[in-house]
Amino acid sequence: MKKLFAFIFAFFLFLSGCSSAESSSTPQSENSPSQVVLPELEKTDWLAVSTDAEVFNLNGSFDNPNFEYVFNHTDTVPLDQLIAFTLVADAASEGACEELRSRFLEAPNTVLAYLVLMGDQEVDFWDNPPAAEVICQHIASADAAWHDGSEEFTQVIESCREIYPSGPVAELLDVMEAEHKASMERNH
Repeated sequence: MKKLFAFIFAFFLFLSGCSSAESSSTPQSENSPSQVVLPELEKTDWLAVSTDAEVFNLNGSFDNPNFEYVFNHTDTVPLDQLIAFTLVADAASEGACEELRSRFLEAPNTVLAYLVLMGDQEVDFWDNPPAAEVICQHIASADAAWHDGSEEFTQVIESCREIYPSGPVAELLDVMEAEHKASMERNH
């Protein structure tokens, strides 16, 4: 009985293999829809992200050694600390904003993945805007103010638009583009 069952199973497996081989060898007509697969965001080590400066012991100001360290080492601290610092440092965040811009240009998928993972976390100022949008505004403003609206920034945005035409990343790109345009108008 077991041999009969194994034979029947093998036979059906053989038939299903032949069936899929036949269907894969038939050419698609011009009218048949092609399947579009959008890329996923870059895989990261972040299981969760926080915009809370206290998580990174960045509360206070220059009297806090961690705050001072990040201020002096924006080019080497991890992205999560750089973002939390930027959101709490106020006027001391210019260097951090410039570094965020550089990291976005070097590895846009990494920065965008982190911003998407931030989800709906809000900042504790103004009207409590989403923290990811505030970071997008800082990145765009840094390019407009200090790099006069670089071609590189525009190219990275366009490249990201091709990869992420819709969804949460596209919404963040909308924020960047709107802020970049507004900053360029303010600066010129």
